[in-house]
Amino acid sequence: YVLSISSLSEVKMDFTLDFYFRQFWTDPRLAFKKRPGVETLSVGSEFIKNIWVPDTFFVNEKQSYFHIATTSNEFIRIHHSGSITRSIRLTITASCPMNLQYFPMDRQLCHIEIESFGYTMRDIRYKWNEGPNSVGVSNEVSLPQFKVLGHRQRAMEISLTTGNYSRLACEIQFVRSMGYYLIQIYIPSGLIVIISWVSFWLNRNATPARVALGVTTVLTMTTLMSSTNAALPKISYVKSIDVYLGTCFVMVFASLLE
Repeated sequence: YVLSISSLSEVKMDFTLDFYFRQFWTDPRLAFKKRPGVETLSVGSEFIKNIWVPDTFFVNEKQSYFHIATTSNEFIRIHHSGSITRSIRLTITASCPMNLQYFPMDRQLCHIEIESFGYTMRDIRYKWNEGPNSVGVSNEVSLPQFKVLGHRQRAMEISLTTGNYSRLACEIQFVRSMGYYLIQIYIPSGLIVIISWVSFWLNRNATPARVALGVTTVLTMTTLMSSTNAALPKISYVKSIDVYLGTCFVMVFASLLE
């Protein structure tokens, strides 16, 4: 269950989320005789070292930590039949490769993948406990520059040199909000182009004024383009915003030449 998504960085190509991570498995050795009013036993995290637990890890994790205030945010619940529930609260920063070709009118698909570190499919097979409803996202999740469109989960089999492994993936789709870029980039650059056209209405003999206006608008567009690209990763392909700013720059420069 995803509690919050705190960041989505196109520079670092990663995203950070806070969530409850719950695992379910069955260990017949821990089954006990059912008694009236006692169907499950809830034990603390210190009991972990006394039982077998899956060696689950996050495949695309870059950084993570457990929450320990005011105590370790973890519990284990053992059913009389031997089924076990383990719940942990985690904050994870995971890699999220992005395609910025349509930036800032882009959509990004980020994912979290889990897998057993040492057990192959002969030992462990992962599956979503409640099918399509296994992953929940809080309605309070919000990001300054993105909106969460939805999520989906899937199961797959991965072949590595050490064997075949079971893997689960949760994919979250984001769409970028255009408001910031309209106010900070698109509208100002459009106004700069309009201002450069003022030189057409100046007297032909007012050369210093026309040159000063043209040079000022060209330098302003150059500064705007530089500041925009400074906040983005150095990529080799052309972005949507590059086409727009490049067109504005050509129009401003053409006004100066005229």
